[in-house]
Amino acid sequence: MSLVDIVEKVKSGVVHIIHTINEARVSSGTGFMVEGLLVTNYHVACIPPTDSVVVIRTINSSPDQLLDGIYMTNHDFLKRTKTASDERNYDYIVLDIPELSEPKIYNFDISNYSYLGKRIGDDIFFLGYLFEHLNLVCHSGIISSFYKSKNIDVIQVDASVNHSNSGGPLIDPETGKVIGIVTRNGTGLTQGFESFRSILKQNIEILSNSGVRMVIDSLDFAQGMIVSQNQMLGMTYELERSANFGIGYAFSVKELINDYFFEKF
Repeated sequence: MSLVDIVEKVKSGVVHIIHTINEARVSSGTGFMVEGLLVTNYHVACIPPTDSVVVIRTINSSPDQLLDGIYMTNHDFLKRTKTASDERNYDYIVLDIPELSEPKIYNFDISNYSYLGKRIGDDIFFLGYLFEHLNLVCHSGIISSFYKSKNIDVIQVDASVNHSNSGGPLIDPETGKVIGIVTRNGTGLTQGFESFRSILKQNIEILSNSGVRMVIDSLDFAQGMIVSQNQMLGMTYELERSANFGIGYAFSVKELINDYFFEKF
């Protein structure tokens, strides 16, 4: 079966998870269906603000309407959790969303890549809702490495992983099975970059909560500093986006199978 035919067959099983506040996007990611359950990264589901409203969009949602999907509060969303491993470990979460249990939605099979005999150089592809896009996007590439980080089996791929691809399925085109959960991209930026961004966030929070005003000739310099720090923070995300050099990482579904789907797969 060609890649085009596989994508056509499975694309309905990939969903868009968007966290909103006041009907505006604050974060987003991708998820996929397995045995009637939604699988995604833990950080996609649990790191966004607790007061957000979750919108789950499917392939049938309008490409022009952000809010066209299944609505629930973040609290109600997380109440649907069946099992999870946080971002310091295997970074997955499995949720039971009955509204997604319908015949038109495809459900993936998952498999440990070693059982399928996957090797460095083998083809892979993944589907997801990257950046602020509301349309499903397909990327293909190859497995460039296997390695362990702590006790986690990591699959490194030569393919363009971007923001909001997190939580999407890494798929073996020979079998159509999911072998990994797309987790992050490679940017080449150092830890110092993240430290700088954390400092900007801290500055904004301190200035916003301090109540201090420095008004000179009707100009509020404290408010000006908040604006400038927010602008710099925005620039760090743009820089990170442009620094993507075509390497991505997925966590093997091995632990997910052992934890929850052992009897099925």
